[in-house]
Amino acid sequence: MEFLTGNPFTTPVGQRIEYATSSSLQSEDWALNMDICDIINETEEGPRDSYKAIKKRIVGNKNFREVMLALTVLEACVKNCGHRFHVLVSTREFVEGVLVRSILPKNNPPLVLHDRVLSLIQAWADAFRSSPALTGVVSVYEDLRRKGLEFPMTELDGYSPNHTPNRVKKLKTDLGVVRGNLTVMSDMMSQLDPATAKHSDTELLQELYAACKDMQDKIMELVPRLSEEKLTEELLVANDEINATFTRYQRFQRQRATMQSPTYVNLIDLSAAIKPVVTAPTHSQLSRSTVDTVSSQMTGLRMREFDEFAQNRSITQTQLRPSERNEGVADSLAQAQNTRLQNTGTIPVSQTSVMDDIEKWLDVNEEDDMADSEGVTSEEFDRFLAERARAAERLPSLKASSRDDNNYSES
Repeated sequence: MEFLTGNPFTTPVGQRIEYATSSSLQSEDWALNMDICDIINETEEGPRDSYKAIKKRIVGNKNFREVMLALTVLEACVKNCGHRFHVLVSTREFVEGVLVRSILPKNNPPLVLHDRVLSLIQAWADAFRSSPALTGVVSVYEDLRRKGLEFPMTELDGYSPNHTPNRVKKLKTDLGVVRGNLTVMSDMMSQLDPATAKHSDTELLQELYAACKDMQDKIMELVPRLSEEKLTEELLVANDEINATFTRYQRFQRQRATMQSPTYVNLIDLSAAIKPVVTAPTHSQLSRSTVDTVSSQMTGLRMREFDEFAQNRSITQTQLRPSERNEGVADSLAQAQNTRLQNTGTIPVSQTSVMDDIEKWLDVNEEDDMADSEGVTSEEFDRFLAERARAAERLPSLKASSRDDNNYSES
């Protein structure tokens, strides 16, 4: 049938299996065995091609050394390869038709080969019992047990290492590198401030994190398949160290992201909404303003008074009668006196009404005076000036009001 399926030793993985199982080897070539495992894991045809090559090397071979080397390759592939290869070698066809047939009495196998085959079947049955797709080896094992076949007393999980010596050595070397990376990461995170860390430093942290994460993935893949207790324990300890450092790194990254996140400000122009603050004037400011206003009004009144009186000396008999003028002056002065008494000596802003009355008293319409007045004698004018002087004396003193206001503000 080989002319129909082709020679399995012509494929890349088949050639390596042929070399790894050659009787000319003085001992197992573990580097070549691991190369075979890599091809099985990394190529699509690897599992099927390796299955055919191993089967060809075992079935009907009377060179028991080559069969033993083929079993070593097979064991290494089962322990280091994945489900695609397990499905092929755990079937009843392979276990019963290849492995069990190799140790039949008619073939007169050596005892070491006999025990090696039974040990493999027993170990696989125990390992694959919970996997429905891999129970072919379990059924063969149970059949052999029912027929009274005695299996060798071996440690099912530790009769041979999961990895070859070279692979174990490489694994421990990788663990040493990972521990060194974890130490560097811890030292950097202890010295760096998340808010001010340089970009080059954060990039180095990311590279170290990626390398350690890749190793952690490998550890999680290897641990379930290991049989060496010490190696398994070492890998679990390394995984705990990686998790502790990763926790610190994630906290460092969160702090860095929080401190570097921009603070968004509501950029609303509030200038239009800001209203000028109007400060209420103090008592002294009111007093000064009032005094200045009254002073300017009184000064203007005096100038107008004398101008009007100078004009009155030259007016004709058509001016107002003295009785009517005196009555108007008396009313204005009485009103001014009442206003002064009500405001207790100070002149508030409401005194404008008094000023309006005084201005009304002094404001004489020349046309009306020319029409109604009969003339004023010198005695009448002198008496008028005397009355005005007395009225002015009764008005509050502007200087006194200013001094009172200053004293009030200082107290």
